[in-house]
Amino acid sequence: MPREALRLSHIGITLNDQSGKMEKRLDAALAVVSDYVSKKYGYTMLCDERLLLTDVVSRLNSRFGASIGHEFQTVYQHSETYLKPDGGFWYVKEWGTDPKRYILVGEAKRQGTNDARALEGKPKQARGNAIERLGKNLRGVDSLFRGEGITPFAVFGEGCDFGDDSSIIDRVATMNGFHPLNTVFVEKIHSSGEEFAPVSMFFRAEAWTPAEMADVMISICDESIRYYRETYGL
Repeated sequence: MPREALRLSHIGITLNDQSGKMEKRLDAALAVVSDYVSKKYGYTMLCDERLLLTDVVSRLNSRFGASIGHEFQTVYQHSETYLKPDGGFWYVKEWGTDPKRYILVGEAKRQGTNDARALEGKPKQARGNAIERLGKNLRGVDSLFRGEGITPFAVFGEGCDFGDDSSIIDRVATMNGFHPLNTVFVEKIHSSGEEFAPVSMFFRAEAWTPAEMADVMISICDESIRYYRETYGL
């Protein structure tokens, strides 16, 4: 049995599964991605499940210092406030940790129960707000990669709230600066003196399979590794 299939069997899910919990399917996809990076590059992928905001601010201040006319604010209320996307922050062990070079950040959002309620003969409910919580992580990840040429953030959303008849998908498009959805974006785009940093936001009503999510995240890891090697000689 291939190593990735063996690992997936331990969490009771297959590559084509659409029925399991979304977080479980994301974990299955990440297991495939980790094995892919190990086999192709000989690297060990490690994950930080969360990242303190104070660590993000420290990276900003060390990179930019006083060049912007002020230091970034270290803390307002709670020094233990953190970012915790469902898929975590992934980096390469062999590259060291000073600083950590994150090659992938993963996030999963499921929103919408009206399809299930309709089958049960129940009335519609107001659409949920899971997508609103994405905004904080999106802004935090953007700050984490400020000064780098990439933003390797993969966001997967599913549920009836993301169907074609929902205005929620417009909120998603707005969060991504109106760049196309369901498209892999890693390297930042420069045009007419402006910098754009779209991320890979994959949203639809139907559930994502581990294989589909893994395919997207493998593409992101490939681009991230190439970028760090070419930019820093790693």
